[in-house]
Amino acid sequence: MTSAVSIIQAAFREGNLIAVGVSPTTPEQNEALDKLNRLVRGLLGYKMGENLSDWLAPQPQRTAPVAANYPQAPLCNDATSNIYLYPPNNRRIVYGGTTLTVYLPQSPNPGSQMAVVQGSGAGDGGQVGDVLTLNGNGRTIEGAATQTFIFASPAFTPQRWFYRDDLADWVLVEDMELGDELPYPSEFDDFFICALSKRLAPAYGKIIAKETVETALRAESAFYARYRQPTEVVYGSEQIPRSYQSYIAGQWWW
Repeated sequence: MTSAVSIIQAAFREGNLIAVGVSPTTPEQNEALDKLNRLVRGLLGYKMGENLSDWLAPQPQRTAPVAANYPQAPLCNDATSNIYLYPPNNRRIVYGGTTLTVYLPQSPNPGSQMAVVQGSGAGDGGQVGDVLTLNGNGRTIEGAATQTFIFASPAFTPQRWFYRDDLADWVLVEDMELGDELPYPSEFDDFFICALSKRLAPAYGKIIAKETVETALRAESAFYARYRQPTEVVYGSEQIPRSYQSYIAGQWWW
């Protein structure tokens, strides 16, 4: 991974805003860092991955209190278990209290996002001090096997991660300082350098060179391809396609 200050230095040089061997001033670096953070935040859910959907934990009990399903699962009578099913990719875990463990997706896609936020606890039995444990399910979360959150008043700070398949790690999404490392693989440095250079140019009265634009577009295409999310297709029983297909060496009717 590459440091934010290195990306900023390269972006200034890319736009010919500084000479070789010269560094931007501290105010210039701070201004560029703000633009870089906005660029990184703006990628998630748009150029990279999907927008997040809510996934409640625990699931609200909307059935009768007698033999209520847990958590709304057919043939499941355990209403006290503190182990929850795996949420799908690209979900925001809304924690309503009660001490429990949530396992992150079993097969995350590169660039998948997960987040956690504290809900109201109303109807879930949530009490201050209850603990939510997020388990990486074979991967790490910020380099650790688990992360914990305490149901509190006021609510804990929401957190968001995206999955780095090259590290098998859920990387925390947060604003960077100058010395922090960019959360993306270094093979995409050209994308951030050129994109930041384009953002800086108007403030300095510069026109972006066509070579910079071409490099940015080429790197952007590679970025899209790496983090494109597969589309989940759901069929109703009457819509399942039927076909006569080969299966290994023989024929198979399905």
